[in-house]
Amino acid sequence: MNHFRGNLSDHAREVEDLWSAYYRSENCRVPIDFACDEHVWLGVSGHTFREFYTNPDIHLNAQLEGKQWFCNNIIGDMAPGSPEQWEIQPQLWMEENEFFGCDVVYQEDDYAWGKPLLFKQEDLLLYLSDIDPDERVRRSHAFKMYQAMRESADGMVFDGRPVKVRPRGGSTDGIFTKAGEIRGLEQLCLDLYDSPDFVEKFLHLVTEKTIARIAAWYKIVNGCEFQPSTDGFHFCDDSIEMISADTYERFVLPCHERLYSTMTISRRLMHLCGRASQHYATLRHKLNVSEIDGPGPFVDHEQYLRDLGPGFSFSAQTDNAVLATGSEREIDSMLSRLLRPQAKIPGRFRITGFITRQTPLPNVRFCYEAAKKHGIIGRDCAH
Repeated sequence: MNHFRGNLSDHAREVEDLWSAYYRSENCRVPIDFACDEHVWLGVSGHTFREFYTNPDIHLNAQLEGKQWFCNNIIGDMAPGSPEQWEIQPQLWMEENEFFGCDVVYQEDDYAWGKPLLFKQEDLLLYLSDIDPDERVRRSHAFKMYQAMRESADGMVFDGRPVKVRPRGGSTDGIFTKAGEIRGLEQLCLDLYDSPDFVEKFLHLVTEKTIARIAAWYKIVNGCEFQPSTDGFHFCDDSIEMISADTYERFVLPCHERLYSTMTISRRLMHLCGRASQHYATLRHKLNVSEIDGPGPFVDHEQYLRDLGPGFSFSAQTDNAVLATGSEREIDSMLSRLLRPQAKIPGRFRITGFITRQTPLPNVRFCYEAAKKHGIIGRDCAH
C-alpha cells in the first residue's frame, strides 16, 4: 500500500531536479532525505534481531520487505516508489569485530555487539600480526551470509524488480572505534595515557589489517587485486569524539591518512556522529576531507562552512529523538536551527533524518514539510 499523497511523477521530477541542481551548486532549497536500518525493517517483517543476523533467508527478505515499506511510506527528497533494482547487502555491523577475533553476541531484540579481546598488550599485538585476512574473510559469518543470500536471490524478482546482493567489507566503521571495541574503549583511553607507544603500534596494526580485510573482500568477490577508487572513499569513526584534537592528530590522523591514501585517489568523506567538532579543522586542513556527514543541530554548521572553505560540505542530521518523539513545534524549531541562513549554501549543505520503528509517520511528513519551508535559499545565500 502506498501512502503518498499527490502525484508521484511530479514528486519524482522535483527530487531529480533538486539533486541535479545541488550537484551544480545551484539548488534553491536544502535537500532532506531519510534513512533507516534493521530496527525498522524487523518491525515491518516481524522478525527478531537474532533471526535477522543468523538466518540468510530472513536477512534477505526482511531487508526487501523493510525497504519496500520505506519506499511506499517515507516521503522526502528521495525518488518515490520502488527502485529499478533492489540493492541488498549483508547488514552485519560486527563483521569487523569478528574478523579481529572478537566473540559476537547476537541478542534477541537488539543490535549485536562484540566482546573485547582479553589479551595483554604485547600478546594482543602478536595476535593481530598473525591474522591471515584472506582466511578470516572466507571463514567469516559475513561472507557465508553473503554467499547464501546471493544464491537465494539468483533470478529473484521482488515487487516486480530484480534483486541484486552486493558484498559487505568495502569500508570500515572506524579505526579508533573498532580499536576501542577490540581493546575495550575504557581500556584504550587508559592506554593512551599509560602506554602511548603501545597505542601507536596497536592502531597501526588495526589500520593495516583493516586495509588487508577490504582488499581480501575485493579480491575474493571480484577475482582481481584491489585498486584505489576513483569515486572517493567514505568511512565512519564516531568514537574519536572522545579524544582531543591533539590526541587525534598524534595517534589517529596517520592511520586515517594511510587508509584514505590506499583506498582512493579521489574525494575523502567521513561520517561523524556526536560532538566531534574539535576535529573538523584537522580533518579538513591536514587530511583533506571534503565532506562530513552526521553532525546534528548542536553543531554551528554556519561557522564551519565559512571557516573550512568552499571545497567543504556537510550532510547534517536531524536530532533523531526529536524526530521520533517531538511535537510539531519541537520539530519545526529543530529544522529552524539546522537551516539558519548562512548554512544554506547551494551544493554544500544537506540534511538526513534517521527513522526508528518508534518514529511516527506524521512526524516524518511534518519534518519534510518544515525542512522545505525553512530550507529555501535566498539570493543573499547563493554563493
